[in-house]
Amino acid sequence: MTKTPTPKSVLFSCTMNSIRSPMAAALLRRRFGTAIGADSCGVYEGYLDPFMVQVMEEWGVDLADHEPKSFSHLAPSSFDLVIVLTRDAEENAREFLKDSAVALEFWDTPNPTDEMFGPRDLRIQAYRDCRNFLDKKIAARFGPAK
Repeated sequence: MTKTPTPKSVLFSCTMNSIRSPMAAALLRRRFGTAIGADSCGVYEGYLDPFMVQVMEEWGVDLADHEPKSFSHLAPSSFDLVIVLTRDAEENAREFLKDSAVALEFWDTPNPTDEMFGPRDLRIQAYRDCRNFLDKKIAARFGPAK
């Protein structure tokens, strides 16, 4: 079995760049520092989600200044790998990458906003579950922290 080479720069994408993709990029940076570049975008420019900021802060990651952006703000040549976290993002990423050789992966990632109408503690737990899911996927895909 051949080992997939570690990319130098990874783009994570979701629907609005408000929760899943900024979490994933921050978790990759947390694990690898500057050894692997990480950025995030969405199909649409969403909003800064306060629950996302809160659960990342629990792990010492400050995303209070995160500014959501879309694919239109980026160039495919800036990345070795694009990891999409939603089906919406997958369609747009294929279009974004159509004239490039950049690798594309799909990680079907739970949407914590599915719990938006429950009690606050259940909503926060859904965000934690999403963060933990992404951290495990990153560990499995990229290996131990360097």
